[in-house]
Amino acid sequence: MHSDLIINDKYYSQPSRNTATIKELIRTATAEGTGRPVGAHGISAGPWTPDLLTDAISELDKNKSGVDLRTVQLWFQDNDKGVSAENIRWLSHVFGCGEAHCILEWQKALTTGQQELLRRRRRKRTKPEVNSPSDEYATISKIGARIARDPNASNESEVDAPATRFSLARKSEAMFNAKNAMNLPIAVWTLCGLLWFSTYILGVHSITYSPSPGLEKQVGFYWSISWTIGEMVFLPLFLISVSDLLSYWKIEGRPSLFKFQYSEVDREGWSRRIENFSFSYWAILLICFFGIFLLQWAGVYLRPLLSGTQGKGMIDWIMVVLVKPDVASTMEMIIVSFVGFLYSGIIYWFFFVGLLLIYKVTTDFNHLSKLKERRDELELRLVSLSVAARLMSGFFRCAILGILLAITLKLNAAYLVSDGKNLIIWLVQDALIFFNADVDPWNWLSQSPSPFFTSFLLLFITVFVFYICFSQMCWIFKRKQVLKSHEQGVFMFLERSRFKVVMFMWCEMVVVITLLSASYFTIGMFYGFSLVLLISLILAIVSFFRSYKPLEGPGVSSQNIA
Repeated sequence: MHSDLIINDKYYSQPSRNTATIKELIRTATAEGTGRPVGAHGISAGPWTPDLLTDAISELDKNKSGVDLRTVQLWFQDNDKGVSAENIRWLSHVFGCGEAHCILEWQKALTTGQQELLRRRRRKRTKPEVNSPSDEYATISKIGARIARDPNASNESEVDAPATRFSLARKSEAMFNAKNAMNLPIAVWTLCGLLWFSTYILGVHSITYSPSPGLEKQVGFYWSISWTIGEMVFLPLFLISVSDLLSYWKIEGRPSLFKFQYSEVDREGWSRRIENFSFSYWAILLICFFGIFLLQWAGVYLRPLLSGTQGKGMIDWIMVVLVKPDVASTMEMIIVSFVGFLYSGIIYWFFFVGLLLIYKVTTDFNHLSKLKERRDELELRLVSLSVAARLMSGFFRCAILGILLAITLKLNAAYLVSDGKNLIIWLVQDALIFFNADVDPWNWLSQSPSPFFTSFLLLFITVFVFYICFSQMCWIFKRKQVLKSHEQGVFMFLERSRFKVVMFMWCEMVVVITLLSASYFTIGMFYGFSLVLLISLILAIVSFFRSYKPLEGPGVSSQNIA
């Protein structure tokens, strides 16, 4: 490869000089990875997929309205549909690597290819009344006139895109795109920030009440680690981790497997599999809205606030108005609690969608692993093993954050139904009791901790998804017969060594997840559980930030797994 094929750190190839249709030009450019970043060896990072090309066009500075994924998918298909004048312009920018003369060269070639497609389409027609060019396709004069009239024109008048219906599955997956990676955490912080200010204004940010004589118990919002640390720290980190994992799979992991065996049709498989699970996205939305938000808010908080009686419910920063009515009015707390639990429903919708996308990455990898060809099979297994190791590392980090989120939810609820003065004193007191210090043992109050079920649900689903992903990964490589006894040589020895390293790393992950899950069940079960939580927290932090060694060798990227 010559250096003149690298422009702006991107791989550039000139359009074909032969008479080719625009579909043939696009097919060649996408297969060669024209316009994609250049890798370490001076070659393209891989072919374009519909998802990657959609993201690249949407990220162009001059393109404010983006392009629809289904429109891009039509370009990859063998059909007679052309490309609009506006999208020819964006394709020219991508294939031209942002260089003016290259953009012009590709724009001229694509426009000529559009005309060739029209000519071939007319030959297929038998009715004379339809021989005139359709307005839905670009012509040379049309492109020139539009660009001359408005160089920054948007593609709002896109006509080659099919009429698309609203898809919750596509919208949900789009929330975790690389360019939107910080949108969800910012939304979480913004909504939670409103709660912080609201509770401060109402005076329930730091407030105590007396459940028994001589005890002033802190139940303020700022002391609630499930609302502060859990939803302000662990949940945003989880969303960022899912976005990073999804971006790796779509941009690096999945395209790296196309070099070996995967058909042109399956390049669109990710979007197709997202659509196939549309029911699951709607189910998650309804469960979060009616279960986590509406049912929990109406049953646990609205009814006691309207009746003015506590019952067996636990006293927190919302219910404290029942025992200290001078703090805020009942209507004020109803409104704030409504906003708070609507916020909870939204963020846990984000959380469960993230888990579903993690599962879909695994099933997509599993599906692609079935499409291998015999040629390059050994090298393919090495690349697949490297990709799988990187994916499992991402699954592991997401699972850690999900378990920590569940632990904060249960720990906060356990404290609220104990006789501890505040959370920190309660945990220190519990640790001192274990060491036989001269302190009074803590006891339970006669209250019912409703968040116990919610926290268990979070824990169960998180761990279930992790173990499903782990088992599928192991099954994939068992099916691939990674350790074939009849294969010999240095290359096979390298594969065996890598497989053992990766499997050892995965077993470590399983042990860590199991220990973290076990620590959840120790909360409040015996004196000294706080020490178990401390050890688990240290283990989680070390495991989360652990840097794994790269898998070097033939056919394997030199990038770190972690």
